Amino acid sequence: MLHTHDLPILERDDDSIDLIGESEDASIPADRYPSRAILAFLGEVVDEYARAENLPVIETLEQIGNTYPVYRGHDAQGDFAILMMPLGAPAAVMNTDMLFRHGVRKAIAVGSCGALEPLEVGELVVPARALRGEGTSFQYVPASRWIDIDPAMRAVIGQAVEAAGYRVNDAPVWTNDAFYRETRAMLNHRRAEGCAIVDMECSAMAASAALRGAQFAQLFYTADTLADLENGHDDRDWGRGSRGVALEIALDALSRLTC
Repeated sequence: MLHTHDLPILERDDDSIDLIGESEDASIPADRYPSRAILAFLGEVVDEYARAENLPVIETLEQIGNTYPVYRGHDAQGDFAILMMPLGAPAAVMNTDMLFRHGVRKAIAVGSCGALEPLEVGELVVPARALRGEGTSFQYVPASRWIDIDPAMRAVIGQAVEAAGYRVNDAPVWTNDAFYRETRAMLNHRRAEGCAIVDMECSAMAASAALRGAQFAQLFYTADTLADLENGHDDRDWGRGSRGVALEIALDALSRLTC
């Protein structure tokens, strides 16, 4: 059923079949990918891990100007997929949609976030819900202010975080499309709603998983900060020193998931 609205961003079709995906599905096996996946917003760390482990490439996903190799890893539970993810909800969901339609049933995303509250660089957050400040999710699930993140998946990630000796924070995340529109007034508004961190993909990937019948949760490490409104933005080297630790924890969490 097609739902129309005065605002185009709130118009959505209940039909899970789309023209591009239907065409692709005719030539791509439904089980091309393993049932578990790591969606890694970690830059070069992903390729470094793949080279160190000598991981084969299942397929390379192509977007304009960029390519994203999907590597096949292996742990005690069996095979899994791991790939570097692109910035921003539309690009990220192009990749998750492909994975969720062709075999992936459980996915752990891992990457950086901006701190809206006084959080030290490298603190770990596994949000219980995401504020839908992007546009992509509204094409996947009915309109709402928040989307909940799968509790079973969050629990597994939390176990891995604690096993690594860190504290688990489940503060909500504000997923925002507009990097340069995080104003003082908007930041205060989001903090009043409980959001302690900000990212650009989480709520959209959760919606993508919901439409495709997959389970999804995300592990964040705090990178830059906007917590000090008087002094403004501090990039804190974008939390680069936390990338390796975050990947290790995500891999441990994945190994706790049965296929």
